[in-house]
Amino acid sequence: MKLFFQLFTAALEGAGPETRFVFELLAAGAARAASDAEGYRAEALAKQFRLSQKLVSDALGDLVRLGLVVRERSLPGGKGRPAITYALSLTVVQTLKVSGAVYGTHTELLECLLSGVPIETEVPGLQSRPAKQRMTVTKAGKPAPPGASKQLSVCNRLLFATLLVRADHCGVVSGVGGPELRQLTGFDAASLKHRLRRLMDLGLIRRYIPGASSSIFARARVSNTYFLNLNPGFGCPSHCTVIVHLAWDRDAKRFTHTDNLRDDVVAYSIGRSDWELSTPLCVIRFLVGQRSRVYPVLQIMLYRYASFLLSRRWSALLPGAYLWDDELYEMIRHDFRQPTPKAVGDDTTAEPGSREDEWVEIIEHFYRLTHEIAHEFRNRFGQASFLPLDGVQVSVLPVADDLGYKAITLVVNSPPAGTKAFVWLKEEQRGVVKLRPPTVESGVHLQNRYDFGLLTPPKSRAGQK
Repeated sequence: MKLFFQLFTAALEGAGPETRFVFELLAAGAARAASDAEGYRAEALAKQFRLSQKLVSDALGDLVRLGLVVRERSLPGGKGRPAITYALSLTVVQTLKVSGAVYGTHTELLECLLSGVPIETEVPGLQSRPAKQRMTVTKAGKPAPPGASKQLSVCNRLLFATLLVRADHCGVVSGVGGPELRQLTGFDAASLKHRLRRLMDLGLIRRYIPGASSSIFARARVSNTYFLNLNPGFGCPSHCTVIVHLAWDRDAKRFTHTDNLRDDVVAYSIGRSDWELSTPLCVIRFLVGQRSRVYPVLQIMLYRYASFLLSRRWSALLPGAYLWDDELYEMIRHDFRQPTPKAVGDDTTAEPGSREDEWVEIIEHFYRLTHEIAHEFRNRFGQASFLPLDGVQVSVLPVADDLGYKAITLVVNSPPAGTKAFVWLKEEQRGVVKLRPPTVESGVHLQNRYDFGLLTPPKSRAGQK
């Protein structure tokens, strides 16, 4: 899926995010219009979309220079200068007529985001200053940016919208690297980093997992993964439910599967004779020498596979069931790179057939870990019989890095009518859960929101407990 301005990426090369945002507003309006759009006046656009007139005028000037908008002067009808209006170029209008709808999955949220509707945001847990003390001008004497009055800025709207069109039904964005985001939005590297951090601070990006390069992955680099908040409170109805489960025996849930993988690899590498390996040797050799940042990426990949299995086979994931799914197997196989045979002279006696057998064992091990994760989530959330999760699309939301599986979180797309937007389950005794208040995320203690993966801690507090 795309935004309208992404249909004109080449023409917008060099344009800033504000220009792209204004063009998106014009293009979206023209696409919705039954007939050719009439000319726009800068003052009217600024008022309609609650933007500063200078921002709109500057953006329109850029769009004229780029050939996407044409400037028109009305015929003199009396005293004073003729009015100046702007219209989309013929090429743009024709392209929009054949493009059809482009927003896709999150259309309602995008239309709210890319409109004149005021969107107030605030960093959760940050104490607001009284209104009379709030900055209205900068130190240089210029009008303060929208963020100073708690309004979501144009730049942040554009970036969040760009991520939204690449998000799946549960808000997961993968396969979009920094260079592509810069090309799409017009931000430079420093600005993009700042804006992404701002979206995390505001709670619009729940979690962010940095990508990594590794010899074990089929692609040269696995891109960053973003988990977006699809219930941001923009006045749009909720289309997903976030469910948290807190384990009864938390000591038994301290580690994730990749924690165990890493521990086995380290023990093998240093030759610990007192360590009992739970991972096949071929998998350990496959992972030996990998940097620590590879393991969180690997865990996210396992979560993605488990989410796929949970969405397709929820009711069949009974205790002990081992389900075979060709599509899932190929998905896993496609994501990893088969080790190349060692060169002649290296210390190896492996035959070609044994190398192929080891490769199959590596993939099947990741497939088995996927099942174990899927069973963990199916068994624990299945304790809440009042939550009908069969046949709906779900996605694992990673919790705080040091929690293991003590708390687990699931995002459910299009839940049954009447389901709350937030559900917190606490295991009172093994296998028995109790529904805990509150039923809205904003009512959850801030540290719990960090722990459950609902928010990313501010940078200054990251890692602090």
